[in-house]
Amino acid sequence: MNRFAAHSHMFLMGFYLRLRHPLYFTMPSSQIYVLHLCLKLLKILKPQKINFFLLEGSLLGAIRQESFAGRPSDIDFGIKEDELQKLLDAFPLLIKSGIKTIKKEVNNKIEKIQILFPCILVDIAVYRKRNVGKNEMWVGEIYKDIAEKINGVAFPITDLENLITVKAYGKNFFSPANPEIYLEKIYGKNWKVPDKKQFFWKKKIN
Repeated sequence: MNRFAAHSHMFLMGFYLRLRHPLYFTMPSSQIYVLHLCLKLLKILKPQKINFFLLEGSLLGAIRQESFAGRPSDIDFGIKEDELQKLLDAFPLLIKSGIKTIKKEVNNKIEKIQILFPCILVDIAVYRKRNVGKNEMWVGEIYKDIAEKINGVAFPITDLENLITVKAYGKNFFSPANPEIYLEKIYGKNWKVPDKKQFFWKKKIN
């Protein structure tokens, strides 16, 4: 699917989803489309009981404005290494649903799974326990180089052992514990201040 066709598909899907879900009628097409695909993915994988947690811009938006930040073209999740096999075992379910999957390996270890939808990429980083300085921490592929140099963006063990629930669009998602500390390390002290016009979720959905 070329870019024009993909964006046309997203626009038409946004229109259809607004009619189907009136409470989301004021959402931009990109927001309602990415939410729809996110929930579709989690529904397909629900039987595997994988604890996906939000990361990066997806988590930033959820904490700051209860919606994904910017005009999302991707969704950022993480999983712990002991749940990786459950995700790999679910690949036939994803393929059956018409979803493409890509495994990214380093030194014969899978460090990221990418799931491809039209216009939307889902990045799933795999976090493994590593020694960072004198501390054992959860380290993902995205932050490995940083975490090995400074005791910074990698997660303390308890942050991923004790996930919390955050909301986006009125829906519940998992987040690492202490998300504000993580977001400040990634985006700086002014992470709460949007750098451009953002969509803020204001409706309350039961």
